[in-house]
Amino acid sequence: MNNTASKLLLIAGLAVASAIAQGPPGGGPPGGGPPGGGAGGPGGGQGDGIWRRNAYYGELQTFDQCVGHQPGNGQYHYHANPLCLRAQLNDNLQLLRTSRDGSNWAEATTNLHHSPILGWALDGYPIYGPYGFSSPTDPASPVRRMASGFRLRNITARTSLPDWSLPNHSGISQTLTASQYGPPISATFPLGRYLEDYEWAAGVGDLDQYNGRFAVTPEFPQGTYAYYVTIDANGVPAFPFILAGQFYGKPGSFANSATVSATDYFNGGTVTPGPSIPELTSWSTKYSGQYAKVVSGFDPSAGASTTWPGTNSLGVTTSGSVTSPALADTQRIRYTDSTVYITANGLAGYNMGPWFSADMTGGVFMNFPSASSTTLQIPRNPAAATTLTSTGGGPQGLWVNGVAVFNFIDGASYSNSAGVDAGGGNTPAPDAAISSAASFEQGPVAPGSLVTASPLYFAVLASSTASAASANWPMALADVSSIAVKDSAGKSSAAQIFYASPTQLNFRIPTGLASGAGTVTITNSAQTITSHINIQPVYPSLFLLNANALAAATLTRVHNGVTTTEQVYTASGSTVTARPIALNGDSVYLTLYGTGIGSATSATATIGGVAASVQYAGPQGTYAGFDQYNIVIPPSLAGAGKVDIVVTAGGKPSNPVNITIQ
Repeated sequence: MNNTASKLLLIAGLAVASAIAQGPPGGGPPGGGPPGGGAGGPGGGQGDGIWRRNAYYGELQTFDQCVGHQPGNGQYHYHANPLCLRAQLNDNLQLLRTSRDGSNWAEATTNLHHSPILGWALDGYPIYGPYGFSSPTDPASPVRRMASGFRLRNITARTSLPDWSLPNHSGISQTLTASQYGPPISATFPLGRYLEDYEWAAGVGDLDQYNGRFAVTPEFPQGTYAYYVTIDANGVPAFPFILAGQFYGKPGSFANSATVSATDYFNGGTVTPGPSIPELTSWSTKYSGQYAKVVSGFDPSAGASTTWPGTNSLGVTTSGSVTSPALADTQRIRYTDSTVYITANGLAGYNMGPWFSADMTGGVFMNFPSASSTTLQIPRNPAAATTLTSTGGGPQGLWVNGVAVFNFIDGASYSNSAGVDAGGGNTPAPDAAISSAASFEQGPVAPGSLVTASPLYFAVLASSTASAASANWPMALADVSSIAVKDSAGKSSAAQIFYASPTQLNFRIPTGLASGAGTVTITNSAQTITSHINIQPVYPSLFLLNANALAAATLTRVHNGVTTTEQVYTASGSTVTARPIALNGDSVYLTLYGTGIGSATSATATIGGVAASVQYAGPQGTYAGFDQYNIVIPPSLAGAGKVDIVVTAGGKPSNPVNITIQ
């Protein structure tokens, strides 16, 4: 392997630059228990109900790539920016890449248009995506991101409540007594962990304390009050995400059925002409005749399935299951003069999942979605409420695909006497998420493969930054004294470490491990950090060089008997882009790098869907755990443009990476 290829591998595998790694949207901490669990309500589900935990903090790691998940009852929902729904509705997103665990999206930066209606709150007002007219009364004004009016409070102790939250704390004074104080602000209890860590301030953003505003929109040229999904300048969900502490209008409710006099607008795939109003026309019915699909965290490489039973190969039981295919999206729409009734199964029309939780068996979140036919009734003529109602916890409306709208409550709150949060999803301490060092995906890991640990909650993986000095990687690095991997048979083996920092550990899963649920224990001078993994004989992952999944590869060309080596990328500073490959009738060979081939001794490959000859599949030779694939590029692909490459080993397909062929 030449020096350029060595450097390429170091870029892809050893540094694992955060600019390249595009993990689950937002990244962050997991919720180990049932998310959205507990009654929620104005005072929080359990605990003292004063310092209510932020669902986006406590449950983030259990979200899928679409930012959705479900509690034990299987009610799939979003607490924040619903990415896949926005993508379906063309809401200013650009696709970065599609992997085994879903698609990665980035916010568009040019040619912005007003967001579509993404959902409807219980009070009958629409919920738009993040983009609106810069002037609320001028539809000709530029479209821009709607900024939240909330910000983190500038406090050093949790001894008082912010103004906006007071209606959610009936009978509690703004200045708290000592028994009502929240936890000291620290790495364990950082600002942002609780809803009351935020304040709303006039003039800070575009939206009011309910996370909405009165404005003209494409659907309401005369103007309407509307809520907006909020994100920050980097596309990360911004507090309060969707709905804040109170409804602007008087909320409707969920009902088992519509009134007898209701008229059908949509039913069984058929639209009956009715009033041309957004309350009827905005609902997504495109996928109502197709079956919902889930990608399981137990084996994302298997793809999506229309059934997902409550048991799996690791011998654990999950809540929520679909054993017979269930229809997705909105199923029926009815209306009267005063009310619209929406019936849905609560399952999205895109591929849902997979879900992960580092503190659960196999590293997989054990709650799965289930079909639940519910009917939302919303007022056709909403008005500002004279007496405001708390949004509470649980469903706050429906997205246009029939999935439940949740808000920022996860059902847990701080218990002053116990000194911990109580209720809702848990926040295990300390913990780490394990993903492939090549694909950055969570999922199964093969013995001998290279992985990356990322800290969850207040885990600090190492006290300093260090890299292995040679290819003979040590068992200890920086102040990390050991990483022990225990398999399903109870065998514990030490892992080699090749990079350590406070926020990242790169190491190699030991060889000779039994398949099944395993654990990783990281020991440093300050903490013992645990995580759960799923060990499987083979799970190939390919290195990528940028967020668009450009292949970490080199090219060998034979032209008139002369062999030369080329690159498939061009680097400019920290930006890596594809370098178009001209075939020109030559024999052209691609050397692709990965990890996770495990016990497999051969592989197949496709490039742009065309079968390609794999002349070698196995260890790269210099670095333990690095795999190499030598693949012949089919001449028929000349002029194909950007094409995906997938290798399959042991029956398991890899994550797709790509090259560009001119």
